[in-house]
Amino acid sequence: MTTISQSHADEFSHPALRRPRIHDVPRDGDAPRLHAEAARRTVRDERLHRKQQLAASLRLLAQHGVEPGLAGHLSARDPEHVDHFWVNPVGVPFSHIRVSDLLRIDSDGRVVEGDGPVNISGIPYHHAVQRARPDVVGIVHAHSFHAKTWSAFRQPVEPIIADLAAFHEDQVVFVPDRSLDAATGRDAVAQQFVRALGERNILLWANHGHWTVGNSVESAAWRFIAYESAARVQLTARAAETPIVDPPTQLPSPDQREGWAWLSFLPYWDEIVRAQPDLLD
Repeated sequence: MTTISQSHADEFSHPALRRPRIHDVPRDGDAPRLHAEAARRTVRDERLHRKQQLAASLRLLAQHGVEPGLAGHLSARDPEHVDHFWVNPVGVPFSHIRVSDLLRIDSDGRVVEGDGPVNISGIPYHHAVQRARPDVVGIVHAHSFHAKTWSAFRQPVEPIIADLAAFHEDQVVFVPDRSLDAATGRDAVAQQFVRALGERNILLWANHGHWTVGNSVESAAWRFIAYESAARVQLTARAAETPIVDPPTQLPSPDQREGWAWLSFLPYWDEIVRAQPDLLD
């Protein structure tokens, strides 16, 4: 384990100098191992952690140009009431969200903790994913420019460069049955949605935008940001010419995918809490 002298510990004791830490584990070694060691000691600690990551993720999306007005919803499963989740209130700018603004939603879609309106159109999808995927903690959906544009092609992003290989065979394109939507409502479409997602972590909703999930809020948020960047690369390449696709010969395991997605979020966390510490209020 990495250690520091007392003098260095004192130096970093001041809040303005202290390096933000996403988990109380050393930042060396293998990412999946670090991810496995990252569990908090109590339910209360874990709840606070998830809420902090959720608020940070919302701020980060705003920093990356995603401010969807009334649309867009990010959630974190509650660690104690596992059929409940925390979500951002509707109508509050992503760039202004604080931990204290978040709402807890019960299994019936009601606000049971917090104060503010909720985007009820997204609630069935968050609940459907959480019921079907006990492994999922974080869910992210908003309308980012490049991914929603790419969704009109109704195709997954291709592994045309190494960065995009991370999404190979971890994404699905979803085209909902509109007649079913009209006949039976949003809950039926949510069931279509969760069946289409399966065990993957990225869903591209045709002519709409993308959703990402993860075993942590951090991994789901990183996937959302990274997939938006991937869609930008794909659109740029298609605008120039037809790119050459080079599928990877070896794919990471699910644990490796999750560990590296989690690790990739760490710099974003450091950046946002140092620049905007009020998000933790």
